[in-house]
Amino acid sequence: MDDSCAVCAENLQWVAYGFCGHREVCSTCVVRLRFILGDRRCCICKTECPVAFVTKEFGDYTKTITDFSTFPSDPKEGRVGGSFWYHEETKVFFDDFNQYTRIKSMCRLSCTSCDKAKKGSKSNHRLRFKSVEHLKDHLNHQHNLHMCSLCLVGRKVFICEQKLFTKDQLNQHISSGDSEVDGSESERGGFTGHPMCEFCKRPFYGGNELYTHMSREHYTCHICQRLRPGKYEYYGNYDDLEAHFRSDHFLCEDESCLAKKFIVFQIEAELKRHNTVDHSGRMSRSQQSASFQTQAGFQVQNTRRGRRRSYQASYAIDDGYPLLQPMSSSGGSHLGEASFPPLSMQANHGQTRLGQNSESNTMTTHPRHQTNRSAAAGSSRAWPALNRRPTQASVPSSIQSSSASAFPQGARNEHTTVGGSSSGSSLNPGNAKRNHHKSSTAKLSDTGSLE
Repeated sequence: MDDSCAVCAENLQWVAYGFCGHREVCSTCVVRLRFILGDRRCCICKTECPVAFVTKEFGDYTKTITDFSTFPSDPKEGRVGGSFWYHEETKVFFDDFNQYTRIKSMCRLSCTSCDKAKKGSKSNHRLRFKSVEHLKDHLNHQHNLHMCSLCLVGRKVFICEQKLFTKDQLNQHISSGDSEVDGSESERGGFTGHPMCEFCKRPFYGGNELYTHMSREHYTCHICQRLRPGKYEYYGNYDDLEAHFRSDHFLCEDESCLAKKFIVFQIEAELKRHNTVDHSGRMSRSQQSASFQTQAGFQVQNTRRGRRRSYQASYAIDDGYPLLQPMSSSGGSHLGEASFPPLSMQANHGQTRLGQNSESNTMTTHPRHQTNRSAAAGSSRAWPALNRRPTQASVPSSIQSSSASAFPQGARNEHTTVGGSSSGSSLNPGNAKRNHHKSSTAKLSDTGSLE
């Protein structure tokens, strides 16, 4: 077993353990935890130990007690059971009287200066102090010494282990931590003074205490914390934080939102949406539409020339319907047909076949599907290539004869009615004849030549 304490790393001379039997911690550390922090768990296995036993450390020959029921169930301060001494405040049993008195004096409020002065004298009289404040007044008036109030609260040690400073040493200890009492750099263990709140000009024991104070008493920007995690910027009061909101973010300037506080947004679009939703009663319709406008951009690459053009578009939402405002390119030119990619080869091939069939045979368009002149006119405007086919009168008679011979008589009757009536022909041969007589003179002459 190692001969040093598992907590303070000092040499093991006296050990303290509970019924779990771990003997790796010195008696001073165990009593300190039980007396100052109120922690009665084992430092090794964290087992709750109602009572503990302190004895001299002899390695494998250390006195071991496995049955703690041998101790009195309701002991009092002092000697119990003939060979043990009991400390009531820490609930610890001792098998040595000198160690018992030493631990008892460490737990008592005492003046270390007076104890050192009376150490060589025969007088065993010691002053008793009712409280820590009483002890601090005694040190100040009798010895002109001071305790660091921050260390008194934050440094979890016995009162006799607290350091005593003069006035100048105390100020140096708080500001830089390198006073004569603090010792060398290795003895300070990286201590550089107590951190101070720049707003309150008040020191704190350590960084955790300062962080708690800043989080409770001062303000931080939640947007900046979200954008830059791990970086903390504090503001002394809300007025300073509001000025930061106004300069670096987008603050709602409405009186009701200013009274609520923290109504601030990261981007301008969020502020516009907030104004439209929460303050729309004080906005006109044009202002509402303007508040929903959002700038967007995209790029179109010409695969043939390898050049790119950037375009900016402004979108607005009005009554739930998106409205696309005129777009303009970054170069100042408007979008044209050449700005969009060409149609696929399959679509172009279909359009070519449709144009060829229209030029060679006009009977591919059936009249019963064209029930509206306006629809036919709109279709012709949508497909300009179909309007460039030659008229029937200009088609050579040989082509007309070959096309007429490729279809039955009923189909030729339907074709005859295209020029005469837009309502279409019936499948009844009689109706087809009547429609045939109603056709125009030019169409009759053409039909007669075909027959």
